[in-house]
Amino acid sequence: MARRGVEQPHQAGSSLRVQYEDGRRQWAARQRRSVWLSALWWGPAAVLVGLLAGIGTKYSLFGLLVTGLVIAAVIDVGFRHPQSLDRLKQRADAEAGTAKSLRLLQVRGGARSLHDRFYAATSGESFEVEHLVVSPRGVFLVDSKQWHGFDVRLLGLDLFVNHVKQDEAMAAMRGSAAELGKALTAAAAADDEVGVVDVTSVICVHADGITGTPRVVYGVIVVRPEQLPELLRSAYPRWSVSATGHLASVAEMLLPAR
Repeated sequence: MARRGVEQPHQAGSSLRVQYEDGRRQWAARQRRSVWLSALWWGPAAVLVGLLAGIGTKYSLFGLLVTGLVIAAVIDVGFRHPQSLDRLKQRADAEAGTAKSLRLLQVRGGARSLHDRFYAATSGESFEVEHLVVSPRGVFLVDSKQWHGFDVRLLGLDLFVNHVKQDEAMAAMRGSAAELGKALTAAAAADDEVGVVDVTSVICVHADGITGTPRVVYGVIVVRPEQLPELLRSAYPRWSVSATGHLASVAEMLLPAR
């Protein structure tokens, strides 16, 4: 069997897609039971409404049509996905979209990207790593935000989502980046060229109408997906190819797939 993360890299959004499929199957099973059990009352009600419509208009076919429409409407409402499931799928799609943007950097910029990982902290809180980019320029912790349909605004040095200031979320991301930087520094100490690893926090925003990016907000770089390759690519690399490869291998071992 091919080892995940080497021959078969873990795909961005994989864990979210698993959650979505599990949740969808469980929800569908519950809904099937609920809809068909409740048919004991809504079935006769649909027939009665159709019967009354047919008698009132003196067209039996119209009554049959009304009955069919009522039944179809009940089934449509009963099997419509809850918003929480739809949001989960959208988040997975956003992570996959960010990974697609990062592939260009991997081809042209000599970077390695890890997706859908988990960092088990020895002290403090463990956290999820959606994307980690190890490039000759540096190391970047990238979060995907699926904010389509949200009111997203950059005002000066502040970021607001649905009128809520995002300073606490940004502070948490900076803390995760600092913790990960310390761990990578210690784990890659065998290569003197690597030295101290500073991890830069980046938020990749999938949203409509957001302008003014890239922008540094609370110490976190806010970008749109199409801006990622250019942002993370540099003509003045910090590390050689061998040092970058060593650090990427260390990150691979440090961050297991979720």
